[in-house]
Amino acid sequence: MPGLMDGFREWRFTPGSGDSDAFELECTVSGPASASDIEDAWSGKTLPHELVELWSECREAELFRDAQYGQWGLRILPPSRSVEVLEFQVQDRPSDFRADDVVVAEFLGDLELLVLAPSEEGNRRVMVALELDPRDEWYAVGSSLEQFLQRYLEAQGKKFWE
Repeated sequence: MPGLMDGFREWRFTPGSGDSDAFELECTVSGPASASDIEDAWSGKTLPHELVELWSECREAELFRDAQYGQWGLRILPPSRSVEVLEFQVQDRPSDFRADDVVVAEFLGDLELLVLAPSEEGNRRVMVALELDPRDEWYAVGSSLEQFLQRYLEAQGKKFWE
């Protein structure tokens, strides 16, 4: 059965693609998080199966990272860092973040976050949380992590939602 991150593991930058503003991008995907890594970080909280599946496949990753400056791309957070970022956001922005939200990743070079929101429906189940904008203005980017990751891979790291 193919994994969520297989396409990123196999992705390679091809210079000369005709995109005049292209810069060298790279994807790095770590090995899996252990069940105890996930349980220790999220003790007492029920996580969506798709998130456990993602972390069971890769603990963390950098997708389409700008190889020269590191100012572009998406960093999938390991379970413990995900908890830290969520706790900060819930405390800092209680009207925007919900108790069952999970911050899955952060975008490099800006302060946007990828949030898995189990209490939302449809394409709002996965959202890009904007630094200053309220929740109802966040970008809806997928009904599942798998859908988001597939679309992000097809867009080769471009923000397809903008």
